[in-house]
Amino acid sequence: MQGPQHNLDDDWEGLDPTQSRTGSRTMLYAGIGIAVLFGLVVCGVAVYFVWSQFLSDPAEVASPPIVVPTSAVEETAVALTDLPDIAPTSTLPVSAPTVPASSGTVSAVRLTAPPTIDGALGEWTGVAAVSSGNRVYSVAGWDGTVDCTAVWQLSWDDTNLYVVVRVTDDIHVQNASGNLIYRGDSADMQFDTNLQGDYGNSLSPDDFQITLSPGSFAGSDPTAFRYQGTASGAILDAPGGHHVTVAAQQTGTGYTLEAAIPWSDLNLTPSVGLTIGLSLNANDNDTVGTAVQEVMMSNNPNRTLTDPTTWGTLTLK
Repeated sequence: MQGPQHNLDDDWEGLDPTQSRTGSRTMLYAGIGIAVLFGLVVCGVAVYFVWSQFLSDPAEVASPPIVVPTSAVEETAVALTDLPDIAPTSTLPVSAPTVPASSGTVSAVRLTAPPTIDGALGEWTGVAAVSSGNRVYSVAGWDGTVDCTAVWQLSWDDTNLYVVVRVTDDIHVQNASGNLIYRGDSADMQFDTNLQGDYGNSLSPDDFQITLSPGSFAGSDPTAFRYQGTASGAILDAPGGHHVTVAAQQTGTGYTLEAAIPWSDLNLTPSVGLTIGLSLNANDNDTVGTAVQEVMMSNNPNRTLTDPTTWGTLTLK
């Protein structure tokens, strides 16, 4: 007995096989069209971006042309007087102050042969003399009597500065020694060895004082002492002492001093025309048995120990 038979044609009943194939193709073509359109849009955007970058890139902007002269360019000279004045600042070099003319101008003559340092002054005939006649210091209670004056003569050679002092003094008192000899009868010299480099109103290490003592003529010998300025403006015993040769003789009116001061004690190399600061002073003590600087006489009327601008000048001839 046979069961019901399945008719394949029943599965397609009411269906048109051509409809299914046509719809698939339509969807495929639509997808391809959309993809192509999307690709064109992407390419267009990319082209626009690249083109805009090309136009706006500053590296592509042409540099201005360099003009090379075909003939030599003449330079115009400018005189210093045409330049504007510029006020000195901490970054601009300032020239050293001008040293004014001084009433204490002294000169030293060059010697062909050194003098004998013995206190006898016959070799000094014809050498110009300078007087220390200005009272620049007096101790409190001083009686006002001026009885001390000094006359100086200076010469030089490559080794030493030579000095002669003729002192007039009615009473000779010298009881001090070492760095205190200025408290008795004595003569001293202040030197500014760098006059053009640091001309100012305070002491510095290039400032020196040499004090010459005749001694007491009754036990203590002639001697000298060297002092030196400091960066803080003080004056102290100079390191290394001194190498000054000094001699003295007592006279009927006072005493004479003769000395040879090595240039090395002043840290100087001498030459004709050299100008340095100088003050020439005489110290006087008239009270026997004491060591007190009662009066100082100077060739510079405004001389002050710690202010080199109040000293005069020395020029080597």
